[in-house]
Amino acid sequence: MKFLSKKENSKIFFSLWILCIIGSWSVIPYVQYLEILPASVSLGKIFLLNTIQSALFFGFICWLSSKILPKTDLRPFHFQKPIKRIVYPAIIAGILIGFTIFFVDKIVFHSSLLSGVHPPFWTGALASIYGGINEEVLLRLFLFTLLYFLLCKYIKVVERNRIFYLWVVNIVVAILFGLGHLPAAFKLAPPSAFEISRVLFLNGIAGAIFGWFYWSRGLRTAIAAHFMADLMIHVFLV
Repeated sequence: MKFLSKKENSKIFFSLWILCIIGSWSVIPYVQYLEILPASVSLGKIFLLNTIQSALFFGFICWLSSKILPKTDLRPFHFQKPIKRIVYPAIIAGILIGFTIFFVDKIVFHSSLLSGVHPPFWTGALASIYGGINEEVLLRLFLFTLLYFLLCKYIKVVERNRIFYLWVVNIVVAILFGLGHLPAAFKLAPPSAFEISRVLFLNGIAGAIFGWFYWSRGLRTAIAAHFMADLMIHVFLV
């Protein structure tokens, strides 16, 4: 596999930083509709604070990831055969994940208060950009890479047990991915074991698949699959 030069890596991480800022804008209508943000704060102020916060936060995340990634054997920036490696798997996985979450939610978690929350489809479509880009950069590119780096540094990871440790990291990150959705969920429904189980289970399934895509097919495949899954859940299956 071809290794990217330092200049190529810098361009990629800079592009991801810009995309994360754009992604942070895309989620504003969605969270406004859910009344997660204070109603007393003007849209202009929300936009400004959101831009500053995301620029600083994701700038740091992208910079730190660029330093950690070369110290691992992860190569998430694949450019060979993009249709075969990225587009087809992402579309198929996104559709399957969307249908799986939809049907499990309707069958197992149908009594959840969160199941009845349906913002306008266009806000869900915009929020899917944030899910695909920002969450994958934070959870997979940064956190997955960081945990795998620490694991390799303090535990001898060899080729024969590499997949096992990758799955350990993947499951941990998938759980954290689910936990990250709890604060917003608790603003829409009272905390309960049932609601927590729903959030962790549904997001955990998706997170584990996105993580597998990240290390096996690259970050772009994980982003595309996440984006497609969110479109299915928030736009096509509402």
